[in-house]
Amino acid sequence: MSVAGLVLGIIATALAVASLTWQVVLRLPGPRPQLTPVVGLLTPGGLVTTDGSRDAREFLLPAAGQWVGQLIVGVKVVNVARAPLRVADWAIRTDPESMSLAPAPIGGTEIPRDIPPRASAVFVTKLENAQRFAEAAARVDGAPPQIVLTVSSGSRSYVTKPVAPELLSLEPR
Repeated sequence: MSVAGLVLGIIATALAVASLTWQVVLRLPGPRPQLTPVVGLLTPGGLVTTDGSRDAREFLLPAAGQWVGQLIVGVKVVNVARAPLRVADWAIRTDPESMSLAPAPIGGTEIPRDIPPRASAVFVTKLENAQRFAEAAARVDGAPPQIVLTVSSGSRSYVTKPVAPELLSLEPR
């Protein structure tokens, strides 16, 4: 009987330690944003966006012909953590040179912003701003740069996939 009690006590202790460790591991990382570059159209009726890491000209050109609006580029931030995420700033950046442009916002979400757990926010600026920045960076480096979007939260910066280069050649409206 005492051996069975000892075995059950050891199993219970092991399960308690595993459960406590699991809870600590889930809460330690803090904010975990998922970033997606977005491109789209800011219309009087709202914001129309699509994934900016692929060539979305087949979507943007017909949409721009149907609706009056401004072509935009930005970043969609989804907070997949259990804790709120504080977005202090966002920027357009060349990769890997790390020249940055803090764009003037034209719509979307105000900065700074607290994003609740499992919620999202979109930060946008004119596509024309990103195009001019890419052109200036290309003159400095002598080659077309890769453009990424960054979000700063506390002392960390998070980076998107590169914006599709074809999108930077669209004619501004």
